[in-house]
Amino acid sequence: MIEAHNQQPDVKVTPEETRDRIVAAARDVIKRKGKRGATTREIAEVAGVNEATLFRHFGNKDALIIAVVKVSCPDGKLRDLIGTLSGTVEEQLKAVARSMTEHMSSMSDMIRWSLVESDYENNIFSREAWRPQTAVRSAVVEFMEAKVAEGALRGNPVDLAEFFMGMVFARVIAGAKFPDSRLFTDTEYALTYIVDVFLNGVRSK
Repeated sequence: MIEAHNQQPDVKVTPEETRDRIVAAARDVIKRKGKRGATTREIAEVAGVNEATLFRHFGNKDALIIAVVKVSCPDGKLRDLIGTLSGTVEEQLKAVARSMTEHMSSMSDMIRWSLVESDYENNIFSREAWRPQTAVRSAVVEFMEAKVAEGALRGNPVDLAEFFMGMVFARVIAGAKFPDSRLFTDTEYALTYIVDVFLNGVRSK
């Protein structure tokens, strides 16, 4: 049963608040039904508005989905974190991995839908230069560039960023398949292991 967040008749709601509520409702519906399965009617009902109000703010469903993805993208938060990092390269990499892990874990349902609906999502973003994955990658690439320039890391910063992000991504998405594995149940152990493998590899010395 849909729980609509009905407005109180005596409460003045700003356009920004209405827009934010529609975006939050869309995130909720998309997490449960995916982008393809989410309807503007259900999103409007969850937001406590009518469809006309939804379309007045966003124009169409695709524009609303893009707004949801932009609000959900952690690139700004990640850049802010990277700007404050200090300590060893191990500590900094672990902090970056922890931030990505926390975000991916909180958005795991939407990420899984994104993988299932990749063709549908590509159509939605076909006219957009911005993509969430490239925005996050850009932040991590800049971090890797700085570490390479300092001499703390070696290699192509783009390759380093994509490989590091891939290890974190795989751990978050595959976790449900390995419920008894320490790598998937103990986050601190897993992040330490990921950073160690990233920096040192696994070949016996």
